[in-house]
Amino acid sequence: MLNYIIREQRLFLTLALWMVIGMASSMAAMVFIPLHLLSMRNKGAYLLFLLGLWFLFTLSDSRQGVFRFAQSIKPVVFLVTAFLIWEERNYWLQPTFFKSFLPFFAFAIVSWLESPIQILSFQKMLSYFLLVYIIPMVVQRLLVQDKERFLKGLIALGGLVLGTGLALRFVAPGFVIFGGERFSGLLGNPNGLGIYAFCFLMLYMLIRHYHQQYFTKQEHYIILGVIALSLVFAGSRGGIFSSALFLLGYVLFQRSLIIGFSLLISVFVGYQLVMANAVDIISSLGLEEYFRLETLEKGSGRLVAFEFAWKHIQYNYWWGKGFAYTEYLMHQYRDYFEGLGHQGNVHNSYLTMWLDVGLVGLIAFVWGWLRNFYKAAQSSPLAWAVLFGIALTTTVESWLAASMNPFTIQLVIILSLLSMKEFYENKDLGFRE
Repeated sequence: MLNYIIREQRLFLTLALWMVIGMASSMAAMVFIPLHLLSMRNKGAYLLFLLGLWFLFTLSDSRQGVFRFAQSIKPVVFLVTAFLIWEERNYWLQPTFFKSFLPFFAFAIVSWLESPIQILSFQKMLSYFLLVYIIPMVVQRLLVQDKERFLKGLIALGGLVLGTGLALRFVAPGFVIFGGERFSGLLGNPNGLGIYAFCFLMLYMLIRHYHQQYFTKQEHYIILGVIALSLVFAGSRGGIFSSALFLLGYVLFQRSLIIGFSLLISVFVGYQLVMANAVDIISSLGLEEYFRLETLEKGSGRLVAFEFAWKHIQYNYWWGKGFAYTEYLMHQYRDYFEGLGHQGNVHNSYLTMWLDVGLVGLIAFVWGWLRNFYKAAQSSPLAWAVLFGIALTTTVESWLAASMNPFTIQLVIILSLLSMKEFYENKDLGFRE
């Protein structure tokens, strides 16, 4: 992997240059990065487009002030990328990924008409559409052009993000320790790091499963070690349990679909029993401090958010009030939540989407994702392992209800890879640019 990074040093130095310019001046980044991307038109720089988006999404999740520029620049870069692809639309293959979401977007538009923040709501809705429309097309183009370069690039960038965070833990711990207590790496908070590491684990394991020749045994252990250390140091319960569930499914679904579904459904049922008795179990193992038993007993504020969301869902049961309505609502009640010791969001992707687009929209949203999981599973039963891991983490975090974060884009990439025949072919097709 080090040899790959050295060989592709121009690509990674470009991303580093974006970051340095942004840290120095948000205004300079707002001008330089879009102009740089526009200068790359017709040069086949699609790997830069994709990795650049993922990298900016990652930096935008950080709470460090030096990375604040990424919050402002990422929607601009997203739109520029969409424009460049639209210019060449006659030369792009048309994956069907986004078609499963068309009913969802139709219902989302109806909800948007009632939004109290229509401009922001439209922006959020548009970004979600662009994510599920553009990313699969870029993935397919890169698989056709140079599959090995593309897949190694994904792993190199994810590994650098996690590895840099781990290095800073020892070199500059104050920069990566959230609230003076928990490790968050380059992500915004420990739970964000847990989700990132979990998604990256799935991405890496699936790429290596079908292309083991791309990674040496030493690289394999280093990558897994970086992921494992990130999860352990972050202490993210959701990230750790979701990773364990995915790995269990990864093993089971290679052997039998029936066994895989039976055992993982049993795990889901058992999970409820475990959580009901989590305090006693953790105490008996002597892991009270690591699993933050005090916050677990209080539900980490999630119960407060769940009850709040459910109460307001009753006012807009079938039709919501558009994308970002949950954020708007929680902002209106920020003093109430701060008084109860809770900061953040609803911490449940489905409750968030229910508030935003109503029950009808939520059903269409879930259908869109399940349909793409089913398509991916036609080529690889390991898609079901991804589904079970995702199902767990999205019930305790709201990231799937948003588009421009470093997690949802990884899921779209994973399902796109598993759905495309080019991913499984042993030889690269087409040309190298």
